Amino acid sequence: MFNRLYTKILIVLAVSFLFFAETSSAFWLWSPKDSTFENPKYATKDTPEEQYDWAMSFFDNKEFERSAEEFLRLTSTFRDSDYAPEAQYYAGRSYEEAGKYWFAYENYQKTVEKYPYTRRMDEIIEREFNIANIFQSKENPKVMDLELDMSLEKAVTIYRKIVETSAFGVYADKSLYKMAECYRRLRKYGEAIDAYDKLITDYPTSDLAGDAKYQLASTTYEASLDPEYDQESTDKALQKFEKISQTTAVPTLATEAEKAIGVLRGKKADSLIKVAEFYEKQGKPGSALIYYKDVAKQFPDTNAAKKAGEKIEALEKRGTKKEAKWTNAFGLLPV
Repeated sequence: MFNRLYTKILIVLAVSFLFFAETSSAFWLWSPKDSTFENPKYATKDTPEEQYDWAMSFFDNKEFERSAEEFLRLTSTFRDSDYAPEAQYYAGRSYEEAGKYWFAYENYQKTVEKYPYTRRMDEIIEREFNIANIFQSKENPKVMDLELDMSLEKAVTIYRKIVETSAFGVYADKSLYKMAECYRRLRKYGEAIDAYDKLITDYPTSDLAGDAKYQLASTTYEASLDPEYDQESTDKALQKFEKISQTTAVPTLATEAEKAIGVLRGKKADSLIKVAEFYEKQGKPGSALIYYKDVAKQFPDTNAAKKAGEKIEALEKRGTKKEAKWTNAFGLLPV
């Protein structure tokens, strides 16, 4: 009875195996070399040339995820072969064609790092730059006006790597400029300022250098408006815009700089007014008067100057009355 039960189990297993093999269009063979079962459908070919052609057949048929898998199988098994650099590159191409852009970037970068002699270097840098642009241009969800999507961070990573990999290439200055834009959208003003400054310093002849100077000033201005940044940012922004206004040969740029200067001067004046009001509330009218006079003298063209003038008049009158009372108490003034 046990033998009959055992036979039935074997039959069921055999039928199940045949059914699985039939429905999956695959079969498995024992590999003494690896001491495991292998599916010939997914097994690496005997030579790198055969494996390359096999992977390329999927690429040509637009089966990109499968072609990426087969190209990477080649780089893993035949990593030192002449076909490996091209296989690594085409793994990136496959992912890019499949719309998996981060995987594409990672595989392109592996090509650059593992095979720096690849003939695809310039093309890879260009493709990485385009991928970074895709991440930069994505619509990002916001919470309280802050962009939280990781696509901007990914774009920054790629732009930075391009600058590191190809500092003298045609996309280095462009990547720095784009990287600064991403940082500004993320409100990482310090990093944005550093990127613009590096572009201006390292690539002074770049077509983007002039615009980067203006954007550097604008970023410093934006930082001055952020509560997390101190008043020093306003002063720096004023200095940068004043320099642009005095040196630029582009009329529209000069006009924009003048507008920014006006806003910054108003902001600086408002800040001094707040300091003066603080001292006034603390019962230190003398100190408050110093700040009010500073506003009236340095920023006469601002709205704050009018308020400062009124405060100066009121405080000085108050001071005169106190003086009159004090001298009268000692009989120095007529009653």
